[in-house]
Amino acid sequence: MYSVSRFRKNALALLCAGLTSAGVSAQMIEMADKELSGVSGQAFINLTTDQNAGVDYTRLNLGLNVETQLNIKKLELGKYDRAGEDAGTADILINNFALGTVNADDTINPFQITDPYLELAYDGNKVIGVRVGFGEAKGYLSGDIERLTGNIPIKIEGSAAPIFKSANTFEDILLTVAGVTRRTALQADASLVTQDGDPDSIRATYSGLENGQRLSCSDCNLTGFTDALLSLFASRGCEVLSLPTCFPLSNFKSLPVGNLNLADNPNTAAIEGAARGFFLSLQTQDVAWRDRDSNAFRNVLAGAFLNIPNYRDENGNVVAPIKLNFEQAFNGIARQDTCLGSATVGC
Repeated sequence: MYSVSRFRKNALALLCAGLTSAGVSAQMIEMADKELSGVSGQAFINLTTDQNAGVDYTRLNLGLNVETQLNIKKLELGKYDRAGEDAGTADILINNFALGTVNADDTINPFQITDPYLELAYDGNKVIGVRVGFGEAKGYLSGDIERLTGNIPIKIEGSAAPIFKSANTFEDILLTVAGVTRRTALQADASLVTQDGDPDSIRATYSGLENGQRLSCSDCNLTGFTDALLSLFASRGCEVLSLPTCFPLSNFKSLPVGNLNLADNPNTAAIEGAARGFFLSLQTQDVAWRDRDSNAFRNVLAGAFLNIPNYRDENGNVVAPIKLNFEQAFNGIARQDTCLGSATVGC
């Protein structure tokens, strides 16, 4: 297995890369003793400890707000033979990985991070896990995604027009009888799956609707009859009737993390619309990491693991960290420019 010590070095390098690429502006200003007496604070670096089921944790917290744009030629973690998986593959493989984007005039749209941290898990004196995490994260995550291991829920929502465009005549009739028009707002929950629609959290190559997951109508006044008709639109074998509901991860070149439509308030430390609980980890055995949003321990499988979970917003509503419309789900998402200069990818 890809060693924890090697991952720890790479994780620290990834964290440092984000920190060093962040813009910093500061000026030293002398304060009088009287002014100092009225000031209290906390160092931006601190250590915290935790314990669960015989496992001890030490976390290095960095109380920082980071804006970064970084590129990594190949992000490959957990490359070892794993039962039930193709030989020579890795738990996570993303080529041309990037956080943040670049405009045509070389101005940067940074990936925003608050409260990054590095955490180690110990069984006795032995390190069994390490993770790099973010208290909050918002921006574009780009890459040529080949395989993913982890927890990455996706909300697909939007008008039904792209569904009608892909439907045949019989399906058109069913949708219309069910009270669905091209303007109807539909939604569905997607996750990592196999090509047959079974849940697949290990070395997945597809994302889509799990078997039994159905399209739901967010703005319909459904009767029992029309609700029963909509139940026909449950995904089976990566299809709803003849419509595809699972798609190769390689189709999605740039994924929006958090709600990018919300403008940030410069008067608050929080990032408006940011996703919470984002982390990347490696474990030599199953490890329960504490979820930074719910504060509960969540078990993570041995190997490399990417966690971008559902979280609760300021109103207590459960929110998916990544949202796509049906047009994007069916046709994929083009790569955003992530390079300064003439190149757009692979810089």
